[in-house]
Amino acid sequence: MATVAERRKHRRFGVACRLAVELPTGRDIRVRTLNVSDGGAYFVADEVLEVGRQVHVRLTVPRDTANTYFLEQFAARAEIIRCDPSGSERLGAGVAVRFQPSLALDLA
Repeated sequence: MATVAERRKHRRFGVACRLAVELPTGRDIRVRTLNVSDGGAYFVADEVLEVGRQVHVRLTVPRDTANTYFLEQFAARAEIIRCDPSGSERLGAGVAVRFQPSLALDLA
């Protein structure tokens, strides 16, 4: 059985992080990620977003150490690289964004 070569540069992590996506109109969409990597994120939005659109994102990553729990903030420009409509307007769409440039999230 042949395997498909992995084309991703960055390992993905199934981490639910808060993500705010600022659209070019200035409107924010707040979502939770399904997975995230240094290179981008995948999330479900209430609406279909245009592939190729440039957005600004603010990502909140949970951190847990032996003695503390805190949230670390990251911000980046991003490009919408995929939008998978659910087929139902009520369910929104799965959206993939690529951070520009990549972030150092230190999730490993």
